[in-house]
Amino acid sequence: MNRNALAFVSRAAAPPGVDETTRALSETLARADAGPADVNAISQNPGGSAAVGEFNPCVARTHAFDGLRGLLALIVVLWHATSPIGLLWFAYPAKMAVFGFFVLSGLVLTRAWDGRVGVFLLQRIVRLWPTYAVCLAAGYVIAGAHPDWRQFAWVPLMVPDAEPRVDPPTWSLVVEAWAMPLMPLIVWCGSGSLARAWVAAIACIGAVWITASVAFQQYWLALSFFVIGALLARWSPRAAWLEAAPMQWVGKISYSLYLSHWLVFALARELFGPIGGIAALPLAFPVGWLVWRTIERPSIVASRRVKSGAGRLADSCASARRLPAS
Repeated sequence: MNRNALAFVSRAAAPPGVDETTRALSETLARADAGPADVNAISQNPGGSAAVGEFNPCVARTHAFDGLRGLLALIVVLWHATSPIGLLWFAYPAKMAVFGFFVLSGLVLTRAWDGRVGVFLLQRIVRLWPTYAVCLAAGYVIAGAHPDWRQFAWVPLMVPDAEPRVDPPTWSLVVEAWAMPLMPLIVWCGSGSLARAWVAAIACIGAVWITASVAFQQYWLALSFFVIGALLARWSPRAAWLEAAPMQWVGKISYSLYLSHWLVFALARELFGPIGGIAALPLAFPVGWLVWRTIERPSIVASRRVKSGAGRLADSCASARRLPAS
């Protein structure tokens, strides 16, 4: 890894006070995020470009990415807690935080990429869908609205203010789901030359201007951030404050927190009015942890079994082909 390269978060020395138990838990249980996957680095060729399809499980996990994911989730949570009382200035940082999630998804998925498209897509479904589906269903129950069953299949593309507002953060998961089949192209664009990545990102941004649908404008814009994330996958930043235990814990539950906090705030606003989100802010974190513990963590384990099972099947097939004919 080129550790002298510029990174998009600040670099610092390895933090001496990070609790090793928290590190171990983070290593074992919090491999993904919003997107979100095993954060293993892809190999690099001598010229500095990442080699698409090469998988290097020996490269250490970059804990700063987990902390950054937690920070982005906190920004979105604070926006949804404070917007009903008129703190609308927080909308822009929250929007940038969601785009930051897309960058992180492109980054960590590129680093985990091994070229097996079918296995990758199945793993992403197993990893992301259970938490998404449960929170979406809970949102419909809380809103008292009739479910649009298509949304449980990530259809159609959504926008942040889509109606009914049962769980608004789910819109970005729909966008990510639609981006996943393009992951081979995203990896190719981001793991080559700098010029290739920027041409691809600019092309996506250009598509925004010629697309009439607001939902597809969001989609093309998100793809540009995925490509930027793929480009950044060759770097491993360090930041002591992001690697500290509190940020690591928030990063671990960030996906569940991101999808469940709105539900907590919606119930609280039914009881306390516009200040309900602020009143329920401390409750959002234990609820996020509970969702992570009961739904997300089992889905992480299951998604890893998909990957390891596919690897064993491929090894078995390769061994069978090497057997001499009887």
